[in-house]
Amino acid sequence: MRSAIFAVLALASAAAFAADEQPAVRPRVTVSSQPSGATVSVDGMDRGVTPLVIYDLGPGRHHLRYRLAGYEDRDRFFTMDEGPVLEKSETLVPEKGLLLLRTDPPGCAIAIDGVAAGTTPRLFTDLDAKETYKVKLTKAGYLPQDLVVKFNGREPLVRDETMVLDSGAISIISDPAGAEVTVNGIVRGVTPLEVKDVPKGRAAVKFRLEGFAEEVRELAMRPGDRQTLSIVLSPLPGSLHLASVPEGARFYLDEEARGQGPLAITGLKPGEYRVRAELAGYGTIEKTVAIRPGEATREEFRLSNVMGRLEVRTDPPGATVVFDGHVRGVTKGPEGATRSDVFAIENILEGEHVLIVRKDGYEEASRKPKIRSTKTSQANVRLKRIFVPDIELETVHGTVRGVLVENHEDCVKVEVSLGITRTIPRNEIRKYTPLGERAK
Repeated sequence: MRSAIFAVLALASAAAFAADEQPAVRPRVTVSSQPSGATVSVDGMDRGVTPLVIYDLGPGRHHLRYRLAGYEDRDRFFTMDEGPVLEKSETLVPEKGLLLLRTDPPGCAIAIDGVAAGTTPRLFTDLDAKETYKVKLTKAGYLPQDLVVKFNGREPLVRDETMVLDSGAISIISDPAGAEVTVNGIVRGVTPLEVKDVPKGRAAVKFRLEGFAEEVRELAMRPGDRQTLSIVLSPLPGSLHLASVPEGARFYLDEEARGQGPLAITGLKPGEYRVRAELAGYGTIEKTVAIRPGEATREEFRLSNVMGRLEVRTDPPGATVVFDGHVRGVTKGPEGATRSDVFAIENILEGEHVLIVRKDGYEEASRKPKIRSTKTSQANVRLKRIFVPDIELETVHGTVRGVLVENHEDCVKVEVSLGITRTIPRNEIRKYTPLGERAK
């Protein structure tokens, strides 16, 4: 047992001796960058350019800085406690320049090294400061302009460029104002206006205004030209559409008869006209109507009835109504009624008229109603019965003449005089004879 312990101790002593014999590793830091060539400083002291190896750094925390023209500085911190052999590598970021690009006028298209980059004014913050750029400015009506942009590190660069006209300008007015102006097919606004950026060469100027004839003028433009164009527009004729309620009114335009409505009058010179509508039985209406250039104007005349109205009721119903010598119809009423419903006669001229009411078996009645404009008059006519026999019966007891009231299978009722009715059994009748027009 004792011998085994001695053997273990012997081996441990041999191993310790072997370790003491190995050489110590020299502490170092290998520094690299992408791209290479960056100046490296440690704790504020330049130590060379990448790639490089630094051996003499003591223990503790250290400040490592990378510097390379055209790239942003990079700062890193490390401690030698991380190990005796360290590797520090850094990918450097290109330094960005600041460019503010402005033009007079604004709105110029920007191309940088042939790539579109928006319009002026524009602030660029993503251009590499170490590069030189070719910038082209373009705008319709102006000559293209080329610039070379080179940064001085992060120092902001402001470029104000004035574009040179490749066109002229036209001052345009029209009578009346408000006409839409198109130059070479492009709408440029309404008069009065100044149209800039008119390319050199032929310029076709077109005027459009509702109600006026379209006009076109041509100008020869040179770079830098300033021309004035004034034009008087010709109004288009208008039209007037006239209608009345009720229909059929006769229309007059500035006292000239134009016909019966509905009516369309075309080719009217713009301006104001006096229009009159007339219809028998209705009040005359006059209006002042404005005709605008090229427009269709519509006017409706709602006429008021100035004629009178007569309401006729008869007792009994079924009477024929004759008004001013013309039969107007027959009064009606519910079955068994002694008085008719209203029988209306419309559109009657003011004044005295003749009303006659007729019914078989009744005396003819005559009235002279006075009608007033826009008013309704009433005529209640009670007819007086007359006794006109319409049947003759030969019975076993003698002859009976009168007005047939009822005719049944077993008897016949006859009015033998006004208000007196007699019932005759059918078996007593030998002969039945109808009389006069009512018997037909």
